Amino acid sequence: MTFGPPPSPFTQSRQEAKQRVRRKNVVWVVGAALLAGVLAVTGWALWPGSSDQGKNLVGKGAANLPPDAIRETVEKAPQGGAGYLDTSMLANGVVPGKVVSTPGMWATSKTLVKSRGTSLVGIKVGSDREAWKAVLPGEICATTPYVTVDGRTAIVYKGSKGESCNRLSMFNVDSGKQLWWTTIPWREPPSGVSTTVTMTRGVVVSSWWFGSVAVDMKSGKRLWRHTEEGKCRDTQMAGGKALAVVVNCPGARAVDKRKFQLRELNPRNGEVQWTYAVAAGVNYPYVVSSKPAVLAVAAGSTQVSDLISLDENGKYRATVRLEGDHYKVDCSAERGDGCAGALVSDDQVFVSSGENTGKFSYETNWIVGFSLATGKSGVKFDAGPGQLLHLVRMSGHHVLAIKEGLDGVAPMSLVSLDPATGKERAYFYFNIPSDSGAATRPGSVVVEDGRLYMGNDDIKGSGKKELPDARWMAYEVAPAA
Repeated sequence: MTFGPPPSPFTQSRQEAKQRVRRKNVVWVVGAALLAGVLAVTGWALWPGSSDQGKNLVGKGAANLPPDAIRETVEKAPQGGAGYLDTSMLANGVVPGKVVSTPGMWATSKTLVKSRGTSLVGIKVGSDREAWKAVLPGEICATTPYVTVDGRTAIVYKGSKGESCNRLSMFNVDSGKQLWWTTIPWREPPSGVSTTVTMTRGVVVSSWWFGSVAVDMKSGKRLWRHTEEGKCRDTQMAGGKALAVVVNCPGARAVDKRKFQLRELNPRNGEVQWTYAVAAGVNYPYVVSSKPAVLAVAAGSTQVSDLISLDENGKYRATVRLEGDHYKVDCSAERGDGCAGALVSDDQVFVSSGENTGKFSYETNWIVGFSLATGKSGVKFDAGPGQLLHLVRMSGHHVLAIKEGLDGVAPMSLVSLDPATGKERAYFYFNIPSDSGAATRPGSVVVEDGRLYMGNDDIKGSGKKELPDARWMAYEVAPAA
Protein backbone atom coordinates (compact mmCIF):
# COMPACT_ATOMS: atom_id res chain seq x y z
CA MET A 1 0.00 0.00 0.00
CA THR A 2 1.09 3.53 -0.69
CA PHE A 3 -0.33 6.63 0.88
CA GLY A 4 0.35 10.33 1.10
CA PRO A 5 -0.97 13.84 0.67
CA PRO A 6 -1.07 14.36 -3.12
CA PRO A 7 -4.39 15.63 -4.53
CA SER A 8 -6.74 12.98 -5.88
CA PRO A 9 -10.05 12.87 -7.78
CA PHE A 10 -11.78 11.90 -4.51
CA THR A 11 -11.26 15.31 -2.95
CA GLN A 12 -12.86 18.67 -3.62
CA SER A 13 -12.11 22.06 -2.15
CA ARG A 14 -14.59 23.66 0.24
CA GLN A 15 -15.31 26.42 -2.28
CA GLU A 16 -16.05 23.93 -5.06
CA ALA A 17 -18.46 22.03 -2.83
CA LYS A 18 -20.24 25.27 -1.87
CA GLN A 19 -20.63 26.26 -5.52
CA ARG A 20 -21.91 22.79 -6.40
CA VAL A 21 -24.53 22.86 -3.69
CA ARG A 22 -25.64 26.36 -4.75
CA ARG A 23 -26.11 25.10 -8.29
CA LYS A 24 -28.21 22.22 -6.96
CA ASN A 25 -30.27 24.66 -4.87
CA VAL A 26 -29.86 22.56 -1.76
CA VAL A 27 -31.94 24.09 1.01
CA TRP A 28 -30.91 23.84 4.66
CA VAL A 29 -33.87 24.07 6.97
CA VAL A 30 -33.63 26.50 9.87
CA GLY A 31 -36.66 26.84 12.08
CA ALA A 32 -38.68 25.69 15.07
CA ALA A 33 -36.26 27.65 17.28
CA LEU A 34 -34.03 24.59 17.30
CA LEU A 35 -32.34 25.35 14.02
CA ALA A 36 -31.01 28.83 14.65
CA GLY A 37 -27.90 29.86 12.80
CA VAL A 38 -26.50 29.52 9.34
CA LEU A 39 -25.79 26.01 8.10
CA ALA A 40 -22.37 25.93 6.48
CA VAL A 41 -21.44 23.49 3.76
CA THR A 42 -17.92 22.27 3.14
CA GLY A 43 -16.49 19.66 0.78
CA TRP A 44 -13.97 16.88 1.38
CA ALA A 45 -13.59 13.17 1.32
CA LEU A 46 -13.53 10.81 4.30
CA TRP A 47 -13.95 7.18 5.33
CA PRO A 48 -14.86 6.07 8.97
CA GLY A 49 -12.77 3.97 11.45
CA SER A 50 -11.22 4.64 14.87
CA SER A 51 -7.84 4.69 16.57
CA ASP A 52 -8.42 6.84 19.62
CA GLN A 53 -11.94 5.84 20.49
CA GLY A 54 -11.00 4.38 23.88
CA LYS A 55 -10.80 8.01 25.05
CA ASN A 56 -14.41 8.58 24.01
CA LEU A 57 -15.89 5.62 25.86
CA VAL A 58 -17.99 6.89 28.71
CA GLY A 59 -20.25 3.91 29.43
CA LYS A 60 -19.73 1.82 32.56
CA GLY A 61 -16.78 -0.52 32.05
CA ALA A 62 -16.34 0.51 28.43
CA ALA A 63 -13.05 2.33 29.01
CA ASN A 64 -11.52 -0.97 30.19
CA LEU A 65 -11.82 -2.59 26.76
CA PRO A 66 -8.44 -3.85 25.44
CA PRO A 67 -6.98 -2.33 22.23
CA ASP A 68 -7.87 -5.38 20.11
CA ALA A 69 -11.52 -5.51 21.22
CA ILE A 70 -14.30 -4.27 18.96
CA ARG A 71 -15.05 -0.59 19.52
CA GLU A 72 -18.20 0.17 21.56
CA THR A 73 -18.17 3.93 21.92
CA VAL A 74 -20.82 5.82 23.85
CA GLU A 75 -21.83 9.24 22.54
CA LYS A 76 -22.19 12.26 24.81
CA ALA A 77 -25.67 13.42 25.83
CA PRO A 78 -27.70 15.11 23.05
CA GLN A 79 -27.60 18.92 22.97
CA GLY A 80 -30.15 19.65 20.24
CA GLY A 81 -29.75 22.49 17.73
CA ALA A 82 -28.64 22.63 14.12
CA GLY A 83 -26.29 20.40 12.21
CA TYR A 84 -24.48 21.13 8.96
CA LEU A 85 -22.71 19.34 6.14
CA ASP A 86 -19.12 19.66 7.29
CA THR A 87 -17.23 17.28 5.01
CA SER A 88 -18.09 15.51 1.78
CA MET A 89 -16.39 12.89 -0.36
CA LEU A 90 -17.03 13.35 -4.06
CA ALA A 91 -15.82 11.25 -6.98
CA ASN A 92 -14.96 12.92 -10.29
CA GLY A 93 -14.53 11.36 -13.70
CA VAL A 94 -16.99 8.45 -13.36
CA VAL A 95 -18.11 7.58 -16.89
CA PRO A 96 -21.85 8.26 -17.33
CA GLY A 97 -23.79 5.02 -16.93
CA LYS A 98 -20.87 3.16 -15.33
CA VAL A 99 -21.34 1.74 -11.83
CA VAL A 100 -18.32 1.85 -9.51
CA SER A 101 -18.21 -0.13 -6.28
CA THR A 102 -17.51 1.94 -3.15
CA PRO A 103 -18.00 -0.49 -0.23
CA GLY A 104 -16.95 0.09 3.37
CA MET A 105 -16.94 3.19 5.51
CA TRP A 106 -15.10 3.88 8.77
CA ALA A 107 -14.62 7.00 10.89
CA THR A 108 -12.70 8.15 13.95
CA SER A 109 -12.55 11.53 15.64
CA LYS A 110 -9.72 12.31 13.18
CA THR A 111 -10.31 10.49 9.91
CA LEU A 112 -13.03 9.43 7.47
CA VAL A 113 -12.22 6.61 5.04
CA LYS A 114 -13.98 5.28 1.95
CA SER A 115 -13.14 3.06 -0.98
CA ARG A 116 -13.54 3.48 -4.71
CA GLY A 117 -12.73 0.51 -6.93
CA THR A 118 -9.13 -0.40 -6.08
CA SER A 119 -8.33 2.58 -3.85
CA LEU A 120 -8.87 3.66 -0.25
CA VAL A 121 -8.75 7.29 0.81
CA GLY A 122 -8.58 8.78 4.28
CA ILE A 123 -9.56 12.41 4.83
CA LYS A 124 -9.07 14.62 7.86
CA VAL A 125 -12.40 15.22 9.60
CA GLY A 126 -13.59 18.81 9.23
CA SER A 127 -10.87 19.89 6.80
CA ASP A 128 -10.00 19.77 3.10
CA ARG A 129 -6.75 17.85 3.59
CA GLU A 130 -6.22 14.30 2.37
CA ALA A 131 -4.70 12.26 5.20
CA TRP A 132 -3.64 9.26 3.13
CA LYS A 133 -4.37 7.24 0.02
CA ALA A 134 -3.82 3.52 -0.56
CA VAL A 135 -3.84 1.86 -3.98
CA LEU A 136 -4.61 -1.88 -4.00
CA PRO A 137 -3.71 -4.31 -6.81
CA GLY A 138 -7.36 -5.35 -7.24
CA GLU A 139 -10.91 -4.51 -6.24
CA ILE A 140 -12.26 -4.85 -2.70
CA CYS A 141 -14.48 -7.92 -2.26
CA ALA A 142 -15.59 -7.64 1.38
CA THR A 143 -15.51 -5.19 4.28
CA THR A 144 -16.58 -5.25 7.92
CA PRO A 145 -18.21 -2.34 9.78
CA TYR A 146 -16.24 -3.22 12.90
CA VAL A 147 -13.26 -1.21 14.11
CA THR A 148 -11.02 -2.09 17.05
CA VAL A 149 -10.58 0.17 20.07
CA ASP A 150 -7.17 1.19 18.72
CA GLY A 151 -8.49 1.92 15.22
CA ARG A 152 -7.91 -1.11 13.00
CA THR A 153 -10.24 -2.76 10.51
CA ALA A 154 -10.06 -5.50 7.86
CA ILE A 155 -10.91 -6.01 4.19
CA VAL A 156 -10.68 -8.75 1.54
CA TYR A 157 -9.50 -7.77 -1.92
CA LYS A 158 -8.31 -9.23 -5.20
CA GLY A 159 -4.60 -9.78 -5.73
CA SER A 160 -4.90 -8.16 -9.16
CA LYS A 161 -7.53 -7.33 -11.75
CA GLY A 162 -9.33 -10.50 -12.75
CA GLU A 163 -7.76 -12.48 -9.91
CA SER A 164 -9.68 -14.17 -7.10
CA CYS A 165 -10.69 -12.56 -3.78
CA ASN A 166 -7.77 -14.15 -1.97
CA ARG A 167 -6.12 -11.38 0.07
CA LEU A 168 -7.13 -10.65 3.64
CA SER A 169 -5.66 -7.46 5.08
CA MET A 170 -5.78 -5.24 8.17
CA PHE A 171 -4.97 -1.54 8.21
CA ASN A 172 -4.96 1.42 10.57
CA VAL A 173 -7.84 3.80 9.83
CA ASP A 174 -6.09 7.00 10.89
CA SER A 175 -2.72 6.39 9.22
CA GLY A 176 -3.71 4.15 6.29
CA LYS A 177 -0.81 1.84 7.15
CA GLN A 178 -1.30 -1.74 6.04
CA LEU A 179 -0.42 -3.77 9.10
CA TRP A 180 -0.34 -7.11 7.27
CA TRP A 181 -1.88 -9.05 4.43
CA THR A 182 -2.15 -12.78 3.92
CA THR A 183 -3.39 -15.12 1.19
CA ILE A 184 -6.53 -17.10 2.01
CA PRO A 185 -7.47 -20.42 0.34
CA TRP A 186 -10.42 -18.88 -1.47
CA ARG A 187 -12.37 -20.82 -4.12
CA GLU A 188 -14.86 -19.47 -6.63
CA PRO A 189 -18.31 -19.79 -4.99
CA PRO A 190 -21.61 -20.45 -6.76
CA SER A 191 -23.27 -17.44 -8.35
CA GLY A 192 -24.73 -15.01 -5.84
CA VAL A 193 -22.60 -16.18 -2.88
CA SER A 194 -20.23 -13.57 -1.51
CA THR A 195 -17.03 -13.54 0.47
CA THR A 196 -17.42 -12.02 3.95
CA VAL A 197 -15.04 -10.69 6.60
CA THR A 198 -15.70 -10.01 10.27
CA MET A 199 -13.77 -9.44 13.50
CA THR A 200 -13.96 -10.27 17.17
CA ARG A 201 -11.39 -9.59 19.88
CA GLY A 202 -7.91 -10.34 18.55
CA VAL A 203 -9.13 -12.30 15.51
CA VAL A 204 -10.12 -11.58 11.89
CA VAL A 205 -12.27 -14.18 10.08
CA SER A 206 -13.13 -14.50 6.40
CA SER A 207 -15.67 -16.95 4.98
CA TRP A 208 -16.81 -18.05 1.55
CA TRP A 209 -18.97 -20.88 0.19
CA PHE A 210 -16.38 -23.61 0.64
CA GLY A 211 -14.79 -22.65 3.93
CA SER A 212 -13.53 -20.06 6.37
CA VAL A 213 -10.23 -19.02 7.87
CA ALA A 214 -9.24 -17.12 11.03
CA VAL A 215 -6.15 -14.93 11.35
CA ASP A 216 -4.44 -13.44 14.38
CA MET A 217 -5.16 -9.73 14.44
CA LYS A 218 -1.66 -8.73 15.56
CA SER A 219 0.57 -10.92 13.40
CA GLY A 220 -1.60 -11.87 10.42
CA LYS A 221 -0.76 -15.55 11.00
CA ARG A 222 -3.41 -18.17 10.36
CA LEU A 223 -5.03 -19.60 13.49
CA TRP A 224 -7.38 -22.19 11.96
CA ARG A 225 -9.27 -23.15 8.82
CA HIS A 226 -12.68 -24.76 8.28
CA THR A 227 -13.46 -26.71 5.11
CA GLU A 228 -16.60 -28.57 4.10
CA GLU A 229 -17.56 -30.97 6.90
CA GLY A 230 -19.22 -33.81 5.03
CA LYS A 231 -22.14 -32.03 3.39
CA CYS A 232 -22.07 -29.21 5.95
CA ARG A 233 -20.46 -25.86 5.31
CA ASP A 234 -20.06 -22.49 7.02
CA THR A 235 -22.38 -20.02 5.31
CA GLN A 236 -22.28 -16.89 7.46
CA MET A 237 -19.80 -15.65 10.06
CA ALA A 238 -20.75 -12.91 12.53
CA GLY A 239 -18.33 -11.19 14.89
CA GLY A 240 -18.45 -8.45 17.50
CA LYS A 241 -18.43 -9.56 21.14
CA ALA A 242 -18.23 -13.24 20.10
CA LEU A 243 -17.83 -15.35 16.94
CA ALA A 244 -20.95 -17.10 15.62
CA VAL A 245 -21.43 -19.12 12.44
CA VAL A 246 -24.47 -20.38 10.54
CA VAL A 247 -23.83 -23.91 9.25
CA ASN A 248 -25.80 -25.35 6.34
CA CYS A 249 -26.20 -29.16 6.25
CA PRO A 250 -28.24 -30.14 3.17
CA GLY A 251 -30.02 -33.50 3.10
CA ALA A 252 -28.66 -36.56 1.35
CA ARG A 253 -31.14 -36.21 -1.50
CA ALA A 254 -32.25 -33.18 -3.48
CA VAL A 255 -35.77 -33.49 -2.04
CA ASP A 256 -34.43 -33.38 1.52
CA LYS A 257 -34.78 -30.09 3.31
CA ARG A 258 -31.73 -28.19 4.43
CA LYS A 259 -30.84 -28.32 8.09
CA PHE A 260 -29.24 -25.28 9.69
CA GLN A 261 -27.27 -24.86 12.88
CA LEU A 262 -25.99 -21.83 14.74
CA ARG A 263 -22.66 -22.38 16.45
CA GLU A 264 -20.49 -20.25 18.70
CA LEU A 265 -16.80 -20.79 18.02
CA ASN A 266 -13.68 -20.23 20.06
CA PRO A 267 -12.08 -17.47 17.96
CA ARG A 268 -8.53 -18.63 18.71
CA ASN A 269 -8.86 -22.29 17.67
CA GLY A 270 -12.21 -22.58 15.84
CA GLU A 271 -13.59 -25.19 18.25
CA VAL A 272 -17.36 -25.31 18.73
CA GLN A 273 -18.51 -23.91 22.09
CA TRP A 274 -22.20 -24.74 21.61
CA THR A 275 -24.63 -25.66 18.83
CA TYR A 276 -28.25 -24.65 18.36
CA ALA A 277 -30.27 -26.72 15.87
CA VAL A 278 -32.61 -24.50 13.86
CA ALA A 279 -36.13 -25.90 13.50
CA ALA A 280 -37.06 -27.68 10.29
CA GLY A 281 -38.84 -25.59 7.68
CA VAL A 282 -36.56 -22.58 7.99
CA ASN A 283 -35.38 -21.47 4.56
CA TYR A 284 -32.48 -19.48 5.94
CA PRO A 285 -31.29 -18.15 9.31
CA TYR A 286 -29.25 -14.97 9.80
CA VAL A 287 -27.20 -13.79 12.79
CA VAL A 288 -28.54 -10.52 14.17
CA SER A 289 -26.12 -10.53 17.12
CA SER A 290 -23.38 -12.92 18.21
CA LYS A 291 -23.64 -11.93 21.89
CA PRO A 292 -26.34 -11.91 23.16
CA ALA A 293 -27.06 -14.50 20.48
CA VAL A 294 -30.07 -13.51 18.38
CA LEU A 295 -31.07 -15.33 15.21
CA ALA A 296 -33.42 -14.09 12.48
CA VAL A 297 -35.21 -16.86 10.60
CA ALA A 298 -37.18 -16.94 7.37
CA ALA A 299 -39.81 -19.66 7.70
CA GLY A 300 -41.80 -20.53 4.59
CA SER A 301 -40.36 -17.68 2.48
CA THR A 302 -37.29 -15.49 2.10
CA GLN A 303 -38.74 -12.78 4.36
CA VAL A 304 -37.67 -12.78 8.01
CA SER A 305 -40.61 -14.05 10.08
CA ASP A 306 -39.20 -14.49 13.61
CA LEU A 307 -36.31 -13.50 15.86
CA ILE A 308 -34.99 -16.14 18.27
CA SER A 309 -32.93 -15.30 21.36
CA LEU A 310 -30.51 -17.79 22.93
CA ASP A 311 -28.75 -17.85 26.29
CA GLU A 312 -24.97 -17.88 26.80
CA ASN A 313 -24.94 -21.67 26.35
CA GLY A 314 -26.89 -21.61 23.09
CA LYS A 315 -30.17 -22.72 24.69
CA TYR A 316 -33.48 -21.33 23.43
CA ARG A 317 -34.85 -18.36 25.38
CA ALA A 318 -37.67 -16.68 23.47
CA THR A 319 -39.22 -15.92 20.08
CA VAL A 320 -40.20 -12.52 18.75
CA ARG A 321 -42.83 -12.92 16.05
CA LEU A 322 -42.72 -10.23 13.40
CA GLU A 323 -46.40 -10.62 12.53
CA GLY A 324 -46.15 -10.73 8.77
CA ASP A 325 -45.42 -7.28 7.39
CA HIS A 326 -46.01 -5.53 10.70
CA TYR A 327 -42.28 -5.35 11.41
CA LYS A 328 -39.58 -5.09 8.79
CA VAL A 329 -36.23 -6.81 9.36
CA ASP A 330 -33.96 -7.15 6.33
CA CYS A 331 -31.05 -9.59 6.53
CA SER A 332 -28.45 -10.67 4.00
CA ALA A 333 -25.74 -13.33 4.14
CA GLU A 334 -23.67 -11.02 1.95
CA ARG A 335 -23.70 -8.34 4.65
CA GLY A 336 -22.64 -10.86 7.31
CA ASP A 337 -22.89 -8.75 10.47
CA GLY A 338 -26.33 -7.62 11.61
CA CYS A 339 -29.67 -6.94 9.95
CA ALA A 340 -31.37 -3.72 8.90
CA GLY A 341 -34.31 -2.97 11.15
CA ALA A 342 -33.07 -4.89 14.21
CA LEU A 343 -30.67 -3.82 16.95
CA VAL A 344 -29.65 -5.83 20.03
CA SER A 345 -28.77 -4.55 23.52
CA ASP A 346 -27.90 -6.60 26.59
CA ASP A 347 -31.54 -7.42 27.34
CA GLN A 348 -33.67 -6.30 24.39
CA VAL A 349 -33.93 -6.42 20.62
CA PHE A 350 -35.27 -3.24 19.01
CA VAL A 351 -37.26 -3.77 15.83
CA SER A 352 -38.59 -1.19 13.39
CA SER A 353 -41.94 -1.47 11.68
CA GLY A 354 -42.45 -1.10 7.97
CA GLU A 355 -43.79 2.13 6.53
CA ASN A 356 -47.43 2.51 7.47
CA THR A 357 -50.12 4.86 6.24
CA GLY A 358 -52.17 6.28 9.09
CA LYS A 359 -55.81 7.31 9.07
CA PHE A 360 -54.75 10.78 7.89
CA SER A 361 -52.91 9.32 4.86
CA TYR A 362 -49.41 10.10 6.07
CA GLU A 363 -46.55 7.63 6.22
CA THR A 364 -44.88 6.80 9.51
CA ASN A 365 -43.27 3.96 11.44
CA TRP A 366 -42.18 3.04 14.95
CA ILE A 367 -39.54 1.11 16.89
CA VAL A 368 -40.45 -1.41 19.57
CA GLY A 369 -38.22 -3.04 22.17
CA PHE A 370 -38.77 -6.77 22.83
CA SER A 371 -37.41 -8.64 25.85
CA LEU A 372 -34.76 -11.23 25.00
CA ALA A 373 -35.90 -13.24 28.03
CA THR A 374 -39.62 -13.41 27.21
CA GLY A 375 -40.11 -12.14 23.64
CA LYS A 376 -42.75 -9.73 24.92
CA SER A 377 -42.99 -6.17 23.62
CA GLY A 378 -42.16 -3.21 25.80
CA VAL A 379 -41.15 0.36 25.05
CA LYS A 380 -42.37 1.90 21.77
CA PHE A 381 -40.99 4.94 19.94
CA ASP A 382 -43.27 6.55 17.34
CA ALA A 383 -41.67 8.43 14.46
CA GLY A 384 -44.59 10.84 14.18
CA PRO A 385 -46.69 11.99 11.20
CA GLY A 386 -44.81 12.04 7.91
CA GLN A 387 -41.59 10.77 9.46
CA LEU A 388 -39.59 7.53 9.64
CA LEU A 389 -37.13 6.20 12.22
CA HIS A 390 -34.07 4.24 11.07
CA LEU A 391 -32.00 2.27 13.59
CA VAL A 392 -28.25 3.00 13.60
CA ARG A 393 -26.51 1.45 16.63
CA MET A 394 -26.47 1.16 20.40
CA SER A 395 -24.72 3.87 22.41
CA GLY A 396 -24.44 2.45 25.91
CA HIS A 397 -28.03 1.74 26.98
CA HIS A 398 -29.51 4.17 24.44
CA VAL A 399 -30.53 3.60 20.83
CA LEU A 400 -29.16 5.89 18.11
CA ALA A 401 -31.49 6.44 15.17
CA ILE A 402 -32.02 8.75 12.22
CA LYS A 403 -35.40 10.44 11.94
CA GLU A 404 -36.30 11.22 8.34
CA GLY A 405 -38.91 13.75 7.26
CA LEU A 406 -40.89 12.69 4.19
CA ASP A 407 -42.51 15.97 3.16
CA GLY A 408 -39.40 17.57 1.67
CA VAL A 409 -39.55 20.38 4.22
CA ALA A 410 -39.04 18.91 7.67
CA PRO A 411 -35.35 18.24 8.40
CA MET A 412 -33.72 14.96 9.25
CA SER A 413 -32.27 14.48 12.72
CA LEU A 414 -29.93 12.23 14.65
CA VAL A 415 -31.75 11.16 17.80
CA SER A 416 -31.16 9.21 21.00
CA LEU A 417 -33.94 6.89 22.22
CA ASP A 418 -33.97 6.00 25.91
CA PRO A 419 -35.59 2.57 26.55
CA ALA A 420 -35.79 3.27 30.29
CA THR A 421 -38.01 6.35 29.90
CA GLY A 422 -39.38 6.03 26.36
CA LYS A 423 -38.12 9.53 25.61
CA GLU A 424 -36.46 10.83 22.43
CA ARG A 425 -33.79 13.54 22.37
CA ALA A 426 -32.17 15.09 19.29
CA TYR A 427 -28.43 15.53 18.81
CA PHE A 428 -28.97 17.87 15.86
CA TYR A 429 -31.25 18.60 12.90
CA PHE A 430 -30.03 18.71 9.31
CA ASN A 431 -30.86 18.36 5.63
CA ILE A 432 -28.83 16.57 2.99
CA PRO A 433 -28.37 17.17 -0.74
CA SER A 434 -31.26 15.68 -2.69
CA ASP A 435 -28.89 13.96 -5.12
CA SER A 436 -26.67 12.36 -2.44
CA GLY A 437 -28.38 8.97 -2.76
CA ALA A 438 -27.07 7.80 0.62
CA ALA A 439 -28.99 5.02 2.32
CA THR A 440 -29.78 4.38 5.97
CA ARG A 441 -28.96 0.66 6.03
CA PRO A 442 -26.26 -0.87 8.30
CA GLY A 443 -22.75 -0.12 7.10
CA SER A 444 -23.94 2.98 5.24
CA VAL A 445 -24.32 5.05 8.42
CA VAL A 446 -21.71 5.65 11.12
CA VAL A 447 -22.03 7.80 14.24
CA GLU A 448 -18.71 8.55 15.90
CA ASP A 449 -17.46 11.29 18.24
CA GLY A 450 -20.59 13.40 17.87
CA ARG A 451 -20.65 13.30 14.06
CA LEU A 452 -22.88 11.47 11.59
CA TYR A 453 -21.48 9.88 8.42
CA MET A 454 -23.59 8.59 5.52
CA GLY A 455 -22.25 6.87 2.44
CA ASN A 456 -23.03 4.89 -0.70
CA ASP A 457 -21.96 1.31 -1.47
CA ASP A 458 -21.70 2.16 -5.16
CA ILE A 459 -22.00 5.16 -7.44
CA LYS A 460 -23.29 5.51 -11.01
CA GLY A 461 -21.78 8.02 -13.39
CA SER A 462 -24.04 10.70 -14.86
CA GLY A 463 -23.85 13.84 -16.97
CA LYS A 464 -22.05 14.21 -20.28
CA LYS A 465 -19.19 11.98 -21.40
CA GLU A 466 -16.84 14.94 -21.82
CA LEU A 467 -17.88 16.46 -18.48
CA PRO A 468 -19.19 13.84 -16.00
CA ASP A 469 -20.99 14.96 -12.87
CA ALA A 470 -19.27 14.67 -9.50
CA ARG A 471 -20.89 11.85 -7.55
CA TRP A 472 -21.46 11.63 -3.79
CA MET A 473 -19.53 8.85 -2.05
CA ALA A 474 -19.92 9.94 1.57
CA TYR A 475 -20.48 13.00 3.71
CA GLU A 476 -20.31 14.08 7.34
CA VAL A 477 -22.88 16.02 9.31
CA ALA A 478 -21.60 17.83 12.42
CA PRO A 479 -23.31 19.81 15.18
CA ALA A 480 -23.22 23.58 14.65
CA ALA A 481 -22.06 24.28 18.19
